[in-house]
Amino acid sequence: MNDVSSGDLRGFVEVAESGHLTESAAALGVPQPTLTRRIRRVEAAVGASLFDRLGRRLVLNARGRAYLPHARAALRDLSEGRSKVARLMDPERGTVRLDFMHSLGTWMVPDLLRDYRALHPGVDFQLHQGASRLLVERVLADAADVALVGPRPAEAGETLGWHQLELQRLALAVPEGHRLAVDAPVDMREAAGEPFIGMLPGYGTRLLLDRIAGDLGFSPHLVFESMELTTVAGLVSAGLGVALLPLDDPYLAPRGIVLRPLDPPQHRELGLVWRAGVQEAPPVDQFRRFVTAR
Repeated sequence: MNDVSSGDLRGFVEVAESGHLTESAAALGVPQPTLTRRIRRVEAAVGASLFDRLGRRLVLNARGRAYLPHARAALRDLSEGRSKVARLMDPERGTVRLDFMHSLGTWMVPDLLRDYRALHPGVDFQLHQGASRLLVERVLADAADVALVGPRPAEAGETLGWHQLELQRLALAVPEGHRLAVDAPVDMREAAGEPFIGMLPGYGTRLLLDRIAGDLGFSPHLVFESMELTTVAGLVSAGLGVALLPLDDPYLAPRGIVLRPLDPPQHRELGLVWRAGVQEAPPVDQFRRFVTAR
């Protein structure tokens, strides 16, 4: 099959609509012989003549009428494709695929988006929430451009870029009236025998709980696993168990619990990840520079 260019298809559609080679050539800004060659290439590609000549007019035959909607659709698709590429290359009108953990949806993400869109209102965002580990894997698989996660993933500095945005001290949360409900730092081994409320596997605070407890030589007995830190805090206040929670989350305002900083101190790192060594589209690069400059 002969190759057909978008110019060939535009020539065919123009002649199909006007019925005149001379007028169509003038409308397209090409010599008439060039337009004739374009029509012939289209006909050679489909293996059939597409026009009948009636006097000075070229009129689509049945084969031409069958082909015309497909030629128009192909031109429309090519135009939309060019527009999408151009949009990706325009830092003021592109799209950023931003993933983030559930616990950041109440404060960090709204704050970032509000400030960024005030400066760049034409940028679109495709948002996705999930567990920290899943979000890291989505960035690595190019299902997301950037992600707000914690703790710092193992791939940071190798296949992933990383920029720390927050460092929150971690605490053991216990219900008021609990034997451990005192105003002082605590070694988490004192709670080794307690029932724990935790996040689901793969979530950031759960990764921290498993690592810290493992380093201290015990495995927490989990009686409930959640996707939301607010749920974890609420169940601790109801007396169902203890939990690992950040001290400095501005929208986690637990009632009925006591937060005891860990001793030795442990922290929850929150930051932005992206694929290292990849030349991102201008909208993504612009957003990443905005976040890392804060």
